[in-house]
Amino acid sequence: MEEAQLHTAIGEIYARVLDPARAAIAGQVIEEALGIGSSIHFVSEAHGGKMTRLLSASENFDDDARRDYADYYHARNVWFERALPQPPPIVRLGEELIDPEDFLKTEFCADWCSRVEIFHMIGCTYPLGHGLVGGSGVHRSRRQGSFSDGDKRLYALLMEHFARAVGVSMDLGLHATASTISADIVEALNLGVILVTEDRKIIQANAVAARILGLRRWLTVVGGRLRTVHYGSLGVLSWRIAAAARTGAGRGLDTGTVLRLRDIEGAVLPILISPFRNHDEAWGNSHPTAAILFHDPARQNSAPENMISAAYGLSPAEGRLARILAEGKTLTQAAAEVGVSVNTAKTQLASIFSRTGFSRQVDLVAEIRANPLLRIVTR
Repeated sequence: MEEAQLHTAIGEIYARVLDPARAAIAGQVIEEALGIGSSIHFVSEAHGGKMTRLLSASENFDDDARRDYADYYHARNVWFERALPQPPPIVRLGEELIDPEDFLKTEFCADWCSRVEIFHMIGCTYPLGHGLVGGSGVHRSRRQGSFSDGDKRLYALLMEHFARAVGVSMDLGLHATASTISADIVEALNLGVILVTEDRKIIQANAVAARILGLRRWLTVVGGRLRTVHYGSLGVLSWRIAAAARTGAGRGLDTGTVLRLRDIEGAVLPILISPFRNHDEAWGNSHPTAAILFHDPARQNSAPENMISAAYGLSPAEGRLARILAEGKTLTQAAAEVGVSVNTAKTQLASIFSRTGFSRQVDLVAEIRANPLLRIVTR
């Protein structure tokens, strides 16, 4: 796929996923890029895998096939069943998850896949927080043959953006409304949300964001443009905003990033910078746009431990310990709460430090409390 076509496809992913009226056909972008006619995208519970929402499905899945999949065959989808225990995000070929001869013998293949004419698959899972995981699969029939490594790489690149767009859509509540994002929705979030153009001009900032901007600790406004209080981090902020905004407009490949801004005392505010497609100029702006999201540091409720585990690649036990520490308890108190010795808790904490790159408990706690990927909570 040529670079210009790739940019267009990525921009279209954001345009469709962030538009509730077109989200159901978002998978078509990936189908067209891979030259196939079958895909399915859904949201499931991270523990147990129960499907909670069908995001998009291709035309070969008619109403009966979709209903049967949701009611019965999703729980017997051996591809997803074998991918789910692996820490997301992952991308796998069907053949990497189960031998084709063994796959032929499964009820899922014999009853459902044969009915919708699929046999070969590339699939992925990606974390969404809130105890949820995103799942995706693209397919070919047995006659069409298997996917190549090049197909897998292209799919992985496109799904990075699809996953980010789904996450932003869920964070902003777009999945629960029949119309585009409105100022009322943004104001209702217990989350700082700032929409900016590629040159940092602020389009919209909700109440939480306005309060943080007013504090002038991490971010502020000068001449209508967003800037960091610590000037040394302004360059990277400008670059990441511009890259994300261009991607949302179909002119880039950037999936966004998390920046960790520090105030004069060293307190950290992580901010999530993501592409955002202002598809119908709802904010009176037609320029490439980026969304900046961050947790209100005044809120101290703890994030669910499964979200912490997914965000930092921790084991369930390590995620549980990190969650308790983030609530302000000591290591001794945390050990008692989970029912392990203090030495075991120290070993788990050392593993957490190794996985996260932190070396002090206070820094780890500050990161977990402020991480925007964990702190997205709507009223």
